[in-house]
Amino acid sequence: MGHTTVGFTLDTLLRKKVEKLRRKEKDARIHNRLSALLWWDEGRSPEDISQLLGVCSRTVRHWLELYQGGGLEALRRLDYKGDLG
Repeated sequence: MGHTTVGFTLDTLLRKKVEKLRRKEKDARIHNRLSALLWWDEGRSPEDISQLLGVCSRTVRHWLELYQGGGLEALRRLDYKGDLG
C-alpha cells in the first residue's frame, strides 16, 4: 500500500470544523478517527498515530483513504467496521 499521507492538508476552515466535531463527539471510535485526521494534518505518520490511538497503522491508513474517498461523513459513520485494532 502506498504512503497516502504525502501532500495531505486541511484548510483552516475544515480543520476548525474537525476540531469542533471532535470536541463534541461522544463515540470514542469517531473521536479517534477525527484525531487521526488532525494529526495527519500536523504531519504525523500513520505509525505515530497508530501508537497514540492503540490501533494498527493499517487501520489508520484506511481511515485516511476513507476520508479521501467520502469526506468527514465517511469517517463519522458508526456502521464502519474498520476499528478492529
